[in-house]
Amino acid sequence: MNELELIISLFPLVFMIHEFEEIICLKRWVSKNGLWLTSKYPKLTKQLTHLGQLSVSAFTVAVLEEFVLVSIITVLALTLQWYSVWIAAFTAFTFHVFLHIIQSGIIRKYIPAIITSLLSLPYLVWGLIRVLGGFYISMVMVCFVSGTMVTILNLYFVHKLALQYDKIIEE
Repeated sequence: MNELELIISLFPLVFMIHEFEEIICLKRWVSKNGLWLTSKYPKLTKQLTHLGQLSVSAFTVAVLEEFVLVSIITVLALTLQWYSVWIAAFTAFTFHVFLHIIQSGIIRKYIPAIITSLLSLPYLVWGLIRVLGGFYISMVMVCFVSGTMVTILNLYFVHKLALQYDKIIEE
């Protein structure tokens, strides 16, 4: 296994460790800090209300869908050398992690995912260095933009799916 294959192979593991922190901590954290955050940042009211309404199991369903996609992308990269699809997912995830770090810095408080965001930094930097050293920067940028756009659309979809899951479970 070469270095790039190792980095690719580790992606689902790093992704899930990060998501575990969100699954375990998010609901309680939003319940405890939601009012404070919405009073300080009113534009977050809609997102925090949504997150506060989701059950832990519904949020886990959303994470499961994302994990399945990350796993499929990883297998495609390793078996068919579809590196551009993997780079799109990897760079979007890296952006997501950096957003958590920025969020925590702005509110100057623990947020669910900050611990695993910081712990994943060495892996993400290693991966970025390898990707930027092995692929054209223009290709990486196109992958990043497309991966981020697809991720945003997917997050919208999975959160709708999670709400439907909660409705089905309540019946």
